[in-house]
Amino acid sequence: MNNKILKTATGFTLLEIIIVLAIMAIAMTIAIPNVMSWLPDYRLKAAARDLYSNMQKAKSEALKRNCSVGITFSTVTFPTQGGGYTVFLDNGAGTNAGNAVQDPGEATLLTVAMPSGCTLYEAIFFSTSGNTPRTIYNSRGFPGNKTGHARLRNNNSVWYEMALSNSGYPKIRKSHDGTNWN
Repeated sequence: MNNKILKTATGFTLLEIIIVLAIMAIAMTIAIPNVMSWLPDYRLKAAARDLYSNMQKAKSEALKRNCSVGITFSTVTFPTQGGGYTVFLDNGAGTNAGNAVQDPGEATLLTVAMPSGCTLYEAIFFSTSGNTPRTIYNSRGFPGNKTGHARLRNNNSVWYEMALSNSGYPKIRKSHDGTNWN
């Protein structure tokens, strides 16, 4: 009697496995389009968080190294995808320290390109030369310009703004129309 119970209680039947696989296939058919629709928004949010983190890193590097750290932004016109920014030491190893321009000899700390489907379409900070938007943190961690923002968007009508406060603290805000930010 015990051998009969053991033989019937082990493993799955082929029918049970086929039913489970069919249920999984139906669930995947429903889930994949949903995942694909939110993936661009997830990439944009990740790009905004990366910008936030890198601005915080620039501020902490300025404090740690006791020199200015600059950030230059490369924007593109929407719907073109792309853009990016570069964080660099503005320590005067090139020509001028603290001018918010990456002179020859000043080290690049990091260069970031926008991920696929994301656009850095606007950056309004001060500019010391040309039309290149840029900001800088001095050796005490304060921004060279008191306010400014960088805006990112994707094709799904989602916008993120990384705004810089008077104290140099970046803040991420979101919009669904590009005008009203929260």
